[in-house]
Amino acid sequence: MNTVYTTCRYCEAACGLAVQVQNNKVEKIVADKENPQTWRDICSKGLTAHELVEHPRRIKAPMKRVGDSFVETTYEEAISVIAARFNELIAVHGADSIGYYHGNPLGFTSGVMFSLGWVDAIGTRNRYNVGSIDQNNNHVVSSALFDLPYVPFNPDIDRCDYLLMIGMNPAESKFSWLGNASDGWARARERQSQGAKLVVVDPRRTRSAQQADTHLSIKPGTDWAFILGLLHTVFGENLVDSAACAALPAAQLESIREIALAADQANLSGRCGIDAEDIRQVARDYAQATGAMCLTQTGVSMHTTGTLGHWLGLVLDIVTGHLDKPGGRRFDTGYINMTEFAAIGNQSETASRVRGQLTVMGNRSLAELPDEIRAPGPGQIKAMVIQSGNPVVSGPNGQLLDSALAELDMLVAVDLVQRESHRHADWLIPGVHWLEREELLFNLAGGMDQPFAQYSAQAVNPPESIRPEWTFFVDLALAMKVPFMGKKGANTMIRISRVLARLLRKPQWAFSPGLLERLMLKGAKTFSWRQLQNSPHGLQYRDRAYGQLQAQMRSKAIQIGPAQFCTELQRLLDKSNQPGTEYPFTLIGKRTLNMMNSWLMELPNMQKREQGNDCEINPADAHSLGIKEGAKIEVTSAVGSLSIKARISDRVAPGVVCIQHGWGSRVFSPVDKEEPLCFGVNVNQLVDNAAIDPFSGIPNLNSTRVKVTVCADT
Repeated sequence: MNTVYTTCRYCEAACGLAVQVQNNKVEKIVADKENPQTWRDICSKGLTAHELVEHPRRIKAPMKRVGDSFVETTYEEAISVIAARFNELIAVHGADSIGYYHGNPLGFTSGVMFSLGWVDAIGTRNRYNVGSIDQNNNHVVSSALFDLPYVPFNPDIDRCDYLLMIGMNPAESKFSWLGNASDGWARARERQSQGAKLVVVDPRRTRSAQQADTHLSIKPGTDWAFILGLLHTVFGENLVDSAACAALPAAQLESIREIALAADQANLSGRCGIDAEDIRQVARDYAQATGAMCLTQTGVSMHTTGTLGHWLGLVLDIVTGHLDKPGGRRFDTGYINMTEFAAIGNQSETASRVRGQLTVMGNRSLAELPDEIRAPGPGQIKAMVIQSGNPVVSGPNGQLLDSALAELDMLVAVDLVQRESHRHADWLIPGVHWLEREELLFNLAGGMDQPFAQYSAQAVNPPESIRPEWTFFVDLALAMKVPFMGKKGANTMIRISRVLARLLRKPQWAFSPGLLERLMLKGAKTFSWRQLQNSPHGLQYRDRAYGQLQAQMRSKAIQIGPAQFCTELQRLLDKSNQPGTEYPFTLIGKRTLNMMNSWLMELPNMQKREQGNDCEINPADAHSLGIKEGAKIEVTSAVGSLSIKARISDRVAPGVVCIQHGWGSRVFSPVDKEEPLCFGVNVNQLVDNAAIDPFSGIPNLNSTRVKVTVCADT
């Protein structure tokens, strides 16, 4: 039995794992307790990771569609045919006729550089990723305030005296979203025992809310109103830290001060459903705390007002003097400065041809994809590659996207199994699980509250018939004769490196993610490759530092009152806050430890850990509608309807229903053609893809209006 020390790559927590291997088979996965940083966050996802490696329906060789079936083929044939068809489409319709989408897993592999290197090679502007489902507003706000598209802030929990958590449930989902604090919830509870105050703002009484000092039940989608109410008190009662604002410095302070003071506190209270005195008290306590942070996460993000909510949360931190200070949200350059790297590589904004929506970090909103496939004219998407993603389930109005994907001239899916979004695929290209590869997660370099790095070792070899995905994209660029990464001469360099590596028997010299990792690390000069390799349990390379943000900013001051945000905020204030009566309930989502969005629903043993999804409804609402526990109910929105089992729970407020996302994707069996497996229902089919955040393109995944009725056959 051999033990391999590596990291989990399902989320930013990057938990340390000890993988016990025998005869190239994972026997058991446990926490690596010699890892000084991350092992305490270990959850069932990492401990059962080998289930996906051994999935009975795993794609183990390239497969091509023949009629209604798939047959195995070679990489050479797949690359040759796909390259020829893509080149034909580009010759007739231009580079934008090829679309590309990638999901969550690409955020946790260094191979993402090579997938995007192919996208840069063909030059398409039709790029989509899962960020337009939950995190794009972070990038929009960072660009507007700091002139930097990627600015991770790490929670400095151990010095925090007041922790305001809006739309997050770290007891379930950890302190890991664009900034990570290992073992964060346990550390927050420890600070609580020492006198720190934990406040959770959430429409549902989550595990975190139960254990916090205060739970404020908010109306979904109104986080902006709550935080603006806090700012009203901060400005009105002279709680602004003027010295901190001057030191940053913070520009456009008067713009947001004027809006905040003009806003009516009673009106804001009515909009968000939180008592005005509670808002005032939170503002006072927050501003006067020595160390405090306002964390706005996916519960804030996944609304059409998410950008404003995230922006105002940062404004609160800035004007009270808590940003990038001990006990607040701390910026770190990391061992490789990914903030600088992202700024250099950031694509210029372009408007989509159908809606005119601006790109975010070079990517379009997934909500627009059906339109861009179906609307005729220059730039219409004719073919797509979907890599490690399931946008039909992850995105809004999936039934519309599914029908659009069926109209493509060619659809290529790169993944471990054939999921719902791949049912119209012409080609299936196998993926490699993270247990089967080695890499340095440099994209998380600045995202640890304690500066830390670990090389993720390979635990087992993939099946001999499977090549790493990055080689598929490099070879596809070579076959298409397009310059990899958009760089002239890159293809020649790739071929030469391969020849030299083979002749000299130095495989590490071949062009690969590993080579780029070593070159980037050498250029950063934070620590050496040898130091990293000699630290199998990870490397704490320096102590925490504060105040690094100012030196990183490209602008001379933080622009805290961007005109476009102020205009939209004023529009919301002028808008009536009375919802319509046709759809009286607001639909929200939730998370559990066993799943990562739509990523792990297909695990063979998932049904033993999770029993699909159901709909939580408040007892008072259930009583008024005649709904009994376990009854089949119909949940209907303006764009869709689904049947689901009711769960009566006082965890959700009256007028709110809660359904977990990620379920309802079929897992097909292209090899033996068995019946598809499917658990639960896809709640995102209720979400309108037309209603999106005007800045980030994120749809209303957490505040869709619905109606609820009892099914006739109950």
